[in-house]
Amino acid sequence: MNLELSIDQPIAGHFYWTIVGLDQAGDHQRLVDYSRGPMPTRGLATAAGLAALMRHQEVEDLGTPASRPSSDPIAEAARRFH
Repeated sequence: MNLELSIDQPIAGHFYWTIVGLDQAGDHQRLVDYSRGPMPTRGLATAAGLAALMRHQEVEDLGTPASRPSSDPIAEAARRFH
């Protein structure tokens, strides 16, 4: 499955990330993961979304179901990308 990350700003200063999975033809999408709350900047939303995307890709490579970490996504993104 191909995974795609998108960042949305429905309200000024509220950024959300979403990961969708695309089938081989790219015709059908399914929701894989999403932010549970707004991020204050596009950069933080992108970093948190990329951290989640990397987790899902690693899990997919291992062939085991993904689980959401209990840690704070902003802290995890900061740890991974700084």
